[in-house]
Amino acid sequence: MSKRQSIRSRLLLWIGLPFCALAILALISSHLLLSHQINETFDDLLLNAAQRLERRIYTADGVLRINMHYFSVSTLGSRGEGKIFYRIKEANGNMIAGFSGLSDPPTASHEPVFYDVNYAGNELRAVALTFPFNRGSEPVNIEVIVAESKEARYTLTNDFMVTLTGLMVVTGLLAISIALLAIHLGLAPLNAVSQALRQRSPNDLQALDDDAPKEILPLIQSINHLMQRMKRSIESTQQLNADVSHQLRTPISEIRALTEIALKDTPQSPVHSSLQEIQRIAEHASHTVKQLLKYAKTRNELVDSSHLEKVDLVAICQEACAQTAPNIYKQGQELAFDLKQPIPHIIGDPITLRWLVTNLIDNASLHAGGSHAYQGTITVVLTADADQIVLTVSDEGSGVDEAQIAKLTERFFRHNKHSPGSGLGLAIVEQIATAHSAILTLSNRHQGGFEVSVTFPSTA
Repeated sequence: MSKRQSIRSRLLLWIGLPFCALAILALISSHLLLSHQINETFDDLLLNAAQRLERRIYTADGVLRINMHYFSVSTLGSRGEGKIFYRIKEANGNMIAGFSGLSDPPTASHEPVFYDVNYAGNELRAVALTFPFNRGSEPVNIEVIVAESKEARYTLTNDFMVTLTGLMVVTGLLAISIALLAIHLGLAPLNAVSQALRQRSPNDLQALDDDAPKEILPLIQSINHLMQRMKRSIESTQQLNADVSHQLRTPISEIRALTEIALKDTPQSPVHSSLQEIQRIAEHASHTVKQLLKYAKTRNELVDSSHLEKVDLVAICQEACAQTAPNIYKQGQELAFDLKQPIPHIIGDPITLRWLVTNLIDNASLHAGGSHAYQGTITVVLTADADQIVLTVSDEGSGVDEAQIAKLTERFFRHNKHSPGSGLGLAIVEQIATAHSAILTLSNRHQGGFEVSVTFPSTA
């Protein structure tokens, strides 16, 4: 049995198999019982015919004769398919009437003897009856044999079995229908729990309602216990993020400040180059810590979708451009924001969406030039249609090797070893896009350069 087989299938299987076995057993038993009863009934009629035949024998001038004018044999053959054979003779072997080729009974008895016999290509059921008779003053024993073909018995048995089988099939279909209804109603609480879980936000870890049948109450309690553990784990992770933010960012900032002071105080000192290297490392560490914190905070399971709100993506892009513009211009680059049409609001978190845009702009600024410093334009574009809103950040740089595009969203992967960075920028962007049910697309531009598109579902 498949491990993935549904409970409904298992219930139907274990209800259907015993029912089919009982139905087959009932049909076999009914066939045996009906055959026995029908044979007994036909045997009684056959005996009655032999007894009536006995009463038609008389003597005339000392000779045994039979009054065939009044003789008839009744059968149950409804369509006249039965055949009747008879034989009347004296016990010493003298034939009186009938078919002499009919076989004698297997045993001689004064009681009626029933037996099966073949005659003229027919399967017959016969009865032999021996009785005393007076031929004038001479007593004799007369043997009467009446045999009937079995077609009528078989026909009647088959008719009964066909009717019984039809009734069982109808009863079986009704039973299966009732079983399906009962299974559906019985599994309704499980379906309700499943639907409630599917409709929940991934971040909704509130306990399920335990007002359920006692059979599934342990399952609900286990799910609630798991949710409670997940909630505590997420709260612990969030607390760890806050601790890391406090414990790492502050000392790194102090190192940077002290290094800047030392560089100003020792412009000609032999340790000046070492202090510059310390400053570079401290700045890289500060950037990496900030990115790690952003990466931790934007994990999909930590984003509470119940707190998302309608936000103006145009305003967010403008804020991100204003935040990154000073550094962009300092690098000798240009930053353009192209708004081609009115953009409807989307459902999202304004802080993480601003991180998404700033990361895309910073990523283009750092890596667009490849092994050389980029001196071109970074363009931010917003477009919309009836179904979606697309945010695109593109550059005019050297692009990315096609074989490496799929790896760009991996943590700590850096395709450009010549520029600083933590390798977390696009990984953060991907997590934020996933949390907002958006699709991230990375590609080289036909006219040169690289572009990243984030497609948000429209709420209009």
